[in-house]
Amino acid sequence: MKAVPQCFESLLGDFSTINVSNVMLCLALASAPELETRILSQLKVVRKIGNLLEFVHAKEMEDFIEPTLGLCRAFLLRSVSSRTGFVHSKQPTLLYDSPNESSADQQPSIKDIIDFGANVGVLLELSKSCEVNIADLASECLVLLFKAAPREATMNFLMNLYKVSVLLETGRHGTSHLVVERVLHALGFSCRQYLLHSMILSICTSDMAKIEAIISDLRASNIKSIADASSRAAKELQRMHR
Repeated sequence: MKAVPQCFESLLGDFSTINVSNVMLCLALASAPELETRILSQLKVVRKIGNLLEFVHAKEMEDFIEPTLGLCRAFLLRSVSSRTGFVHSKQPTLLYDSPNESSADQQPSIKDIIDFGANVGVLLELSKSCEVNIADLASECLVLLFKAAPREATMNFLMNLYKVSVLLETGRHGTSHLVVERVLHALGFSCRQYLLHSMILSICTSDMAKIEAIISDLRASNIKSIADASSRAAKELQRMHR
């Protein structure tokens, strides 16, 4: 296990020298059940992984995006899998599966997992990717982040409402139904967290109005899961206006 920190050292240096094999090796280690979660937590590399995702997306390094998202997902899963009653599902309803709201206050297994909160924007951008696997991974990471670090995810999600509106708009013209459903659930969940914790944020009213208009249309969708998720999000948005 002493070799684990050495394998992750590539994430600590200059990203211009990193190669796909480095990322794939880190992904394999993070996904290996034999590796204890506490060892990954001690590495304190979540921020670096998030920075790497931002870097490869900005530089359009296509070969890196999917494995880097996979690495994000592996760390997020590690963080939430030890939660009481947690059962992993690709369906976004897992956001509402906690026995009660206090479950969000459980200590994460990966101590620095909250650092992924800063990457909500890039996860939203990648969720509307034309590459099905990338959009699926990015949107799943978004849902898992809300589970792992609800406060940080909520704050950054609500500060990226323009990107949310763009994603939902494209969702009406071909984006995966599951991706749209995940974002709708994330929206409803973030609105609820915002009120529950009396957060003080500067929310763009024009972006919110645009989202409400899009959701109004999506509520009439002939896809039941989309219609249901839209209705749920609409109710949470209405509560924010009270």
